[in-house]
Amino acid sequence: MGGMTQSAVRRRKPPEERRAEILSTASALASAEGLESLTLRRVADELGVYPGLVSHYFQTVDELVVAAFRHAVSTESAECYAAAADGLTPLDRLRTLLASLIGHERDGVSLLWLDAWSAFRHRAGLAAEVNRQMAVDKQRLGDLIADGVAEGQFHTADPTASAARIYAVVDGLAVLAAVGPDVDYTAVRDLVFTNAERELGVAAGGLHP
Repeated sequence: MGGMTQSAVRRRKPPEERRAEILSTASALASAEGLESLTLRRVADELGVYPGLVSHYFQTVDELVVAAFRHAVSTESAECYAAAADGLTPLDRLRTLLASLIGHERDGVSLLWLDAWSAFRHRAGLAAEVNRQMAVDKQRLGDLIADGVAEGQFHTADPTASAARIYAVVDGLAVLAAVGPDVDYTAVRDLVFTNAERELGVAAGGLHP
C-alpha cells in the first residue's frame, strides 16, 4: 500500500489516540473532498495503514461518514461560539458570531452541510446527526439571544424561533459556497445582519461589524 511502511504498521497507538487520528483524518478529507469521497480505504491510505485498522474503529462507511460530519461541524461550531466569548455583551457576541458564521473561511464546512443535506434521504444515520447538530446550533444561538433579551438588548418573545429564522438566512450561504470563492458576499452579508437586527428589534446597523 502506498505510503505505508513496516514501522508504521508495527507502531501501536493507544485506542483513544488511534480513533481520534482516524476521525480527524476523515473529517479533514470530508471537508476538503466531500462526504461521498469517504471510504475506509481512502482514510487508511491517507494514514498509511491497512483498511482493517480503520474498520476496527468504524465498522461501516456510513458510521465513518456520520462521525466525520459530526466532528467537522461540531468543532467548527464550537470555534465560532468560542469567538463570541462570554466576556462580551450579548449584542457584541452575536455580532462576532454572525461574522464568524458567514466568512469565506467557513466555505469548506458550508459545503459539508450541503453534502449532508443532499445525502439526507439516503442515509438514516446521517439524517439523524444533521438534525441533532442543527438542534444544538439553534439552542446555542437561542441561549445567546435569551441572554440579550434578559439584558434588554434584544426583543423577541421566542428566542429559539428567532434563532431558527436567523440560521435559515445564514444557511443560505452554503449555496454560494458551492458556486466558488469568487462570489461577492457583500449583499448577502448585509442581509444576514439586517435580518438579525429586524428579528431581534435591534436598531438598523446595530449588529453590522
